[in-house]
Amino acid sequence: MLKQIITIKFVLFSLLISSNILAQQDFNNFKTLISVGSIPKDFSSLTYKKIDEDLQVQKGDLTKAKEKIFLQGIHYGIDEILHSGMVSYGDEVSIYIGKIVDKLLASDPELRAKLRFYTLKSTESNAFSTDQGIVFVTTGLISQLTNEAQLALVLAHEISHYTEKHVVTSFEYRTENIKNGRNIRELSIYSKDHEIEADIKGLKWYNEAGYSKEEILPTFDVMMYSYLPFDEIEFPTTYYNTKNMYIPENLFPDKKYEIKAVEDYDDSQSSHPNIKKRKEKIKNEIDKYTSWGTNVFINGKESFEYVRTICRFESVRTDIIDANYANAIYSIFILEKDYPQSLFLSRMKAQAWLGLVQFKKDGSIDQTVIRNSELEGEIAAVHFFIKRLTKDGLLTVALRQTYDLKNEYPKDVQLEAIYTNVLKELASTKHFKIETFSKKNFNDAAIEFIEKQSKIAIVDTTTIKKSTSKYEKIKNKKNTENPDFFDSTKYYLYGISDLINDSIFTSVFKGHLDKVALENKKNSELDSLSYKERNEILSTRKLHELNIGLKNLIVVEPMVFSYNHYKLDMIKSEKLKHDYSEAIISSAKELDLIVYPIDRDNLASKGTQIFNERSTLFNFMTQVTREDNFNIFPVDFEALEEIKNSYGTSKVMFSWVEHTYDHGISPLVVFLTLPVFPILTVYISSKILNGNSTEMNVIILDLEKGKVDVSTNYHFTDSPKKLSLGAHMFNILGKLKTLK
Repeated sequence: MLKQIITIKFVLFSLLISSNILAQQDFNNFKTLISVGSIPKDFSSLTYKKIDEDLQVQKGDLTKAKEKIFLQGIHYGIDEILHSGMVSYGDEVSIYIGKIVDKLLASDPELRAKLRFYTLKSTESNAFSTDQGIVFVTTGLISQLTNEAQLALVLAHEISHYTEKHVVTSFEYRTENIKNGRNIRELSIYSKDHEIEADIKGLKWYNEAGYSKEEILPTFDVMMYSYLPFDEIEFPTTYYNTKNMYIPENLFPDKKYEIKAVEDYDDSQSSHPNIKKRKEKIKNEIDKYTSWGTNVFINGKESFEYVRTICRFESVRTDIIDANYANAIYSIFILEKDYPQSLFLSRMKAQAWLGLVQFKKDGSIDQTVIRNSELEGEIAAVHFFIKRLTKDGLLTVALRQTYDLKNEYPKDVQLEAIYTNVLKELASTKHFKIETFSKKNFNDAAIEFIEKQSKIAIVDTTTIKKSTSKYEKIKNKKNTENPDFFDSTKYYLYGISDLINDSIFTSVFKGHLDKVALENKKNSELDSLSYKERNEILSTRKLHELNIGLKNLIVVEPMVFSYNHYKLDMIKSEKLKHDYSEAIISSAKELDLIVYPIDRDNLASKGTQIFNERSTLFNFMTQVTREDNFNIFPVDFEALEEIKNSYGTSKVMFSWVEHTYDHGISPLVVFLTLPVFPILTVYISSKILNGNSTEMNVIILDLEKGKVDVSTNYHFTDSPKKLSLGAHMFNILGKLKTLK
């Protein structure tokens, strides 16, 4: 009977896993990975409680003091990643990884039960393990690999780091670099000996699972070149050419940029041995095994390629979040070959061009493209091209791209919104004037120019090679007074002729221009006032900036940073955060404000839905804070719309408290006042009471506007107790509720 029950449970579990895998992505309408199923304890447990539990287990030869430092650093570092908005569990990629690990550790179920694998959305090609049995695998890594066997080898390597306790042993000489536990990757960088040891140990599991030895050395090659895009395909100079837009070839590089990676690089300053050394060591180990399997795809080639495609699509999304727009454009170009009808890729392409417009206008385009000296491989053409575009040229190409993409999907709200944002950006650009553009496209204008030139002078056609392009024949020919006549040096002037001839476009654009003109007029009137008058108006505006008539509000988990003598006390910070969360809720209740908390405190009870919503909002906040000069268009537009509709509000509050305590007691003063005890008592008491400095920061994001609606902060000298936090939050929420 027991055997039958176990069999039934196994069948049900298998069906559940199969249903997850069969619920495949539609890459034409790709959705970013979200977490699925019950929330693991890794995510729902409080960090300081995890530390308390781990303190019961000795970590190697560490002293108790060092053990506590180690556990605080690593647990808070892990949890920062787990709750960063970039990690998912129970998703298709995590499930696929788990199936490979099941095969690797088939002979060691006890070890398998200790390990948890989560997907980390990052273009960084990496996997790293922790002493707690958590292994993070990035989408960037999987996007680079060519088969399942290569992924299995990487996973076996990371499992070895866990079993050999490399995180703990590395800690002894890395303690001074913990950086308050803010970066778990710092704790997951091992010594050269540890890397070799993990290669050798992992090889055993890889061999036992029946994977092919032929894929071992190529895996090291993949790692060596993993800083490059996931494929190397020539980017054509005609990529942006259409019947309406012509891009001259001289905007692209006339040479290939070599790939500089080498196996035998100088690793004296690196924690990892170079690829050549690792290959040599692993070759010796391979020969020690008498039998090898031939499996490259134990779970099937289709399954691997499907998961890899998910990760490649995720790379595009991550590059948009990170404002790596040139990288995103090149990845989109590669993926379009297999998915030419992908609405997702079209949206991301439009968003990349919107981002490039904002960076170009801001004069910071170099922040999103690579310097020429650092260019490598085929992607160099995209970076070179974007850098070569003049301001007017880039703005025109962006308008052309977003207009065409919007017309390709006329019913898509997201593409329409991106296109509208591009129009707003162009309207607010002083020198972008549509009256300077030609009503003829480049081809028609060029033909007319050649015909007119032939009437003026006899052209010696024998000197023109047949292979010479039309642009080569006419480049640098111009009539600056009349671009309609022709100016080949300003090719972009002919790139939007159909829009210039469209009364609907010109009317809509004029509407945006009128709004900009009105805003400029208001600013000019303000500038014309005296300093005193201007200051009074600005002070009044600031006084009422919080008065937005708020009725309901999404409250994202607040943060607290409590410093004692300028050293972050992570445990105290976490406990204060719970008090702060409760203070926000109770203050809102007193004001009859409806608030919806999306907080780690709710994960145990509300679970995965809250976790996914929190991740989406965190990703949006990451975009906004990364480029706070711009009105950022959210990469997860549809998901944010769902959150807005679900809660009935577009207003989202992020807040954090920074508390420092430094009593500032001078040992010299204490020594000098020792003979006069009453004075000493007063001195010490005053210093202790006045040692607190607390700042409360509040940001209200508007999901519809894609920007910060309200930003304010309060400074006070109280200790951040629940009562004082509540009093100040009551004041802020009260103003938010008031209507201007």
